[in-house]
Amino acid sequence: MRITLNRRSYSRIEGEKVQNVFKPVGIYQGLKKLISPKWKARIFYLRGLPRDKTTRIQNRIKGRFPIPPRDLIFLVAGHHNATSFLQGGATASQAIRDTLEKNSIYIEGLHAILDFGCGVGRIMRHWNTLRGPALYGTDYNPTLIGWCQENLTFAEFQVNTLSGRLPYPSSTFDFIYVFSVFTHLSEPLQFHWIEELSRVLRPGGYLYFTTHGEYYFSKLALELQEQLRNGQMVILRAEQAGTNHCAVFHPERYVREKLVKNLVMVDFIPSGAKGDSQHDVYLVKKPPVSQLVR
Repeated sequence: MRITLNRRSYSRIEGEKVQNVFKPVGIYQGLKKLISPKWKARIFYLRGLPRDKTTRIQNRIKGRFPIPPRDLIFLVAGHHNATSFLQGGATASQAIRDTLEKNSIYIEGLHAILDFGCGVGRIMRHWNTLRGPALYGTDYNPTLIGWCQENLTFAEFQVNTLSGRLPYPSSTFDFIYVFSVFTHLSEPLQFHWIEELSRVLRPGGYLYFTTHGEYYFSKLALELQEQLRNGQMVILRAEQAGTNHCAVFHPERYVREKLVKNLVMVDFIPSGAKGDSQHDVYLVKKPPVSQLVR
């Protein structure tokens, strides 16, 4: 590779002109652009190690539940930062509580709660002092569930398949929350899980879930934004459904008219999920038995 610089501040790499590689702020910024993404990720990872170690030591001194290894945090959050992991889970759990209380639902008065797609317990760990409801978590990644079973012993955890039935009888839970799961599922899987979660939800029970809403639409190509404005859901890399590589964007109209059309809409909060995201929040209700039989 041959790089030459002149006063117009550009590089010529293998004969191709690349504008503004070296900005007026200095050579350092230009050199950063020559570093491969893999090495950037590695440098970022190493820079975070001291702070990560400090957070883990403080957590241990305070007698709190263990923090997952950095590789497991990355699987569920897309970063390795233990501090952000704890803060994100805390704010997400508070957003759930606030949404329920806004609608006169008090979490301590519930009987059984399911964290569907619990990952490595990012939200679940913050319910450890909750008195009243029994707590359950499920995820299709057995490694994440194994860590939860070993370390978050106040709740019961089980593995589910990507598209099968949950290991619970019908009408088991009066509240189910689903944080950042429908954001990574193909359309058939989304309808499957709405139906399956409705099965294990008691009549009159509540389902809380989050989506990539309007906050994220401007980041997409214009033709995809047009689809969203027309009420169509947009799915990127559907073949990788169930992983963070699959990204799904939901217009409110699609959710109301198609995804949860058989459930009762209780609340919709744009960008209300918190927890290091700007996800939209939906709170829906399974109709009582008297309405189900009509």
